[in-house]
Amino acid sequence: MRRTVPPAPLAALLAAALGLGAAPAAQAGPSGRPPERGRLDVLFVGAHPDDEASTLSTLGQLRERGARVGVLTVTRGEGGGNAVGTEEGPPLGLLREGEERRAVGRAGITDVHYLDEVDFYYTVSAPLTARAWNHRAALERVVRLVRQTRPRVVVTMDPAPLPGQHGHHQEAARLAAEAYFAAADRTAFPGQLRNEGLRTWAPRRLFMGGGATGPTGPSCETAFTPADPRAVVYGVWAGRRSTAHGGRTWAQIERDAQRQYVSQGWAGFPDVPADPDRIGCDYFTQLHSRSTGPGGSRDAAGMLADTGAAAPGAPAGPAVTGEQEPLPRVADYDAWAVRAGLPALAGRVKRVLTLGSGRSRPVRIDLTNTTGRAQSGTVTLALPKGFAADAASRPYTLAANARGSVTFTVRNTDPSLPTSNQGGANGDHDYTITTTSASGPADVRKAALELVPVATLAKAPAAPVLDGRGSPGEYPGPELDLSRVWEGTACASPADCSATGRVAWTADALHVLVTVRDDTRGAVLGADDCKRHWRTDSVEITVDPRGDSENTSTTFKTGIFPAMADGRPCFQRDADNHQGPGARTAPGMRVAASVTAPYTGYTVEARIPFTALPGTVDPARMGLNLFVYDSDTRDRTGQTRIGWSTWGGVQGDPYRWGLAALPGLTPPRVAAKPPVLPSEAARSVASPQSIIQAAATGVPLAGGPAARARLVGRPSVSGGSTTFRIRTAGPGRVHAHVWDGRVLGSVRVAVTGAGVRTVTVPGARGTLAVAFESRAGGTASLTAPLR
Repeated sequence: MRRTVPPAPLAALLAAALGLGAAPAAQAGPSGRPPERGRLDVLFVGAHPDDEASTLSTLGQLRERGARVGVLTVTRGEGGGNAVGTEEGPPLGLLREGEERRAVGRAGITDVHYLDEVDFYYTVSAPLTARAWNHRAALERVVRLVRQTRPRVVVTMDPAPLPGQHGHHQEAARLAAEAYFAAADRTAFPGQLRNEGLRTWAPRRLFMGGGATGPTGPSCETAFTPADPRAVVYGVWAGRRSTAHGGRTWAQIERDAQRQYVSQGWAGFPDVPADPDRIGCDYFTQLHSRSTGPGGSRDAAGMLADTGAAAPGAPAGPAVTGEQEPLPRVADYDAWAVRAGLPALAGRVKRVLTLGSGRSRPVRIDLTNTTGRAQSGTVTLALPKGFAADAASRPYTLAANARGSVTFTVRNTDPSLPTSNQGGANGDHDYTITTTSASGPADVRKAALELVPVATLAKAPAAPVLDGRGSPGEYPGPELDLSRVWEGTACASPADCSATGRVAWTADALHVLVTVRDDTRGAVLGADDCKRHWRTDSVEITVDPRGDSENTSTTFKTGIFPAMADGRPCFQRDADNHQGPGARTAPGMRVAASVTAPYTGYTVEARIPFTALPGTVDPARMGLNLFVYDSDTRDRTGQTRIGWSTWGGVQGDPYRWGLAALPGLTPPRVAAKPPVLPSEAARSVASPQSIIQAAATGVPLAGGPAARARLVGRPSVSGGSTTFRIRTAGPGRVHAHVWDGRVLGSVRVAVTGAGVRTVTVPGARGTLAVAFESRAGGTASLTAPLR
C-alpha cells in the first residue's frame, strides 16, 4: 500500500488495464502450456462458497466488460450450517458447490476451482488453519493454478486477524498473496516448470476486499475515505446498471446471487434499494502492483499503472518505539506480512490485551531502537480511569539497533466498570504509551485493555440432580447475567431473549444451569440433526482448562439443544479439541432440559466431567463462557446471540472468555489431548460439475497436475446404465458420474495398471463425467454426451 491517489472506478481501470488482446506481462508458456480456454484475467481467492458473494457486483461488471473472471474456493464449506436439510460433511460440500456455481453464474462467471481442503470449523486462527490445510502443499496447488490460468489480477480477502475474522479467510488470503509472488519465481515449486510444462506467471496486481467507507450513489467511486491514508483504494459502484441483465443494477444482481446460498439461510435476504443513488460501492485495496506504466497519468489505464510496484516502507519515526505486546496471532500475522513481501500490512491490527474485572496482569511494552547508536529513556503509560500501573514509568537502555522490553503490572481498580463489549469503546479501554529517548521526539502509540467478567465458583453441597429444573441450593455461588448481545439483533425485551446461568463444581465435574426466557420458539430439529447448534434455540458452554488457549483447538465447547423432535435434549461438541457427537467426544457428560408449555423459554442442565476436558483445570483461572442462541423463525437460522463474556466472534476467541476461580478444587490430572480436527473434505473427483469444467477448460482438478487418460470409443447406454471404456497410463482410480443437472449415478473403480478398463455406471441421459485419479498424482477429466 502507499499514498492515496485520486480514485477512479476500479471496473473501468481494470478493464482498461487488462488489455484483453494484449500480450501477457510474463513469459509465454511452452508448447505444453495450458490451453487458452482455461485462461483468466481476474481470479478471486476465497475460503468457502459465498466468500465471493459481496464482490459479485464488481466481478460481474468486469465480466460484462469482457474480462475472463474465475473463482478459487479453498474448501466447499462442508463444516458450515445447513438450513435446508441434514447433509453434513462432503455431501453438504457438494450441495454448497452447486449453490456457489449458481450464484457466480448470475454474474456471468463459469470457472470455479476448488482446492479440496477441509472446512473443519469456525476458528479465528490462521496458524491453526495453516496446519490443518498443510500450508506448503496448499500453496503449491494455488501457485500451479495461477500458472495454469494466468490471471492478470488476483483479488482476495483480508489476511489480518481482525476481531471475529475467520481464520480460514485469513489463510486463504495468505495463500493468494504468497502465490501472487511465488508463481513468478522460478525457484518456487520448480517441478511444475521442469516436469509439467508450466512457466512462471506474474499477475500484474493484487487486491484485497475492503479498505474504505463512502457515500451512496455514483460519487462513492471518488468521494470515499480510505481506512489507511497511505492505501491505494478503488471503488466500484454497485448501482451501475447492467445491459446484459435488462438494466437491473449490479447490486440487485448480486443480491439475487446471494440468495442462491439457501443452505446458509440467505434465501430471505431483503431487496436492495431500487434507487441507484441509495446504493454504495465495493472497495478494494491494492496490496501490490507490477505495473511499469508512466507515473502521473490521469486516464483510466494510466492511473492504474501509476499505482507502482513498491509498497511503502516503515515511515521515518522516533529513535525508539514502544508498543504493547501483541497477541500471538497478531505477532504471527505481522511476521508473515514482512516475510510475504507486504510489509505495509504489518501493524494494522490494534494491540489489545484482556484482564479480569478487578484483577491485575503484566503488560509488556516491546521496544525497538531504530538507530545505529545506543539509546536510553523512559516508557510511560497513560491509563484510563479505573486502571492503575505499579509504576508511573520505567527506564530502559538499548544497544544500537537492539530490541528490548519493559513490563508493568496493570490492575483494574474499579470493578464496577462494565465488562466485555459494554465497556469502554466497543469493549476497548484505550490508553497511550509514550516512549522517550535522548534523540529526537517521543514515540506515542495507542493500545487498549479489555475487561472480561470474573466469577468465583462454589463447590456444590452434592451433585445437582439432572432434571432440567434446578432446585434451591443445588447451585451455590453467583448468578451470571447471560443477556448481553454479542452478535445479531438486539433483544426487544427480556421476554424476547434473556438468560441467567449458574455454575458449580464437585470433585469430579462442572455443573451448569442455564435458564432462558424466549417468547418465540425456533425450529425444532430432528433427532438425527444434533449438530451446528447455532441454527436454532440452544445453549453453548465453553471451557478453557488453563485459561491460556490461543485458539479453540485446546478448549472444550458443547452445544446443547433443549429438545429435538423426539422431545429429548441432545448435545454435541463443536469447533473445539474434538468436535463430534456428544456421547463419543465427551464421555460421562450428561444433560437434561425442560421446555415450558405454553412456550416462554427453557432450562438446560449439564454435568461435564473434568476428565472430558482437553487438559487439567487451573483452579485459579479457568476460562469459561456461556452463550445462548436465539431463533424466532422456522428456517433454521438464528437471529440473536447473547452470553456472559460478549464480543463479536467470541465463540472462537478464548482470550476473551470470562475467568472463573474454583477455590478448594484439586482437579483430576488430565493429560493434554492433541486436537482432533474434522478431516473429510468434499473432493473434486466426486463432483460432476467440477469434472465437466476441468474437461472443458483443460485445467486439472483441485490445483493438481494433469494425468494421462482418455475415453476409448463412445459410451453405450442400455437398461438405464452407461458403459464406457477408458485407457489409463498407470494405476489409480476411476470416478464416473452421470449428470443431467443432478447426479443420476456414480461409481468408483480401482485400476491396477496401464491399459483399457470397461466401467458401467447407473444413469442413461445427460453427460458422462469421468475423472481418473492417478496413483502417481494428478487427474484427467473426461466427458461425453449421452444420447
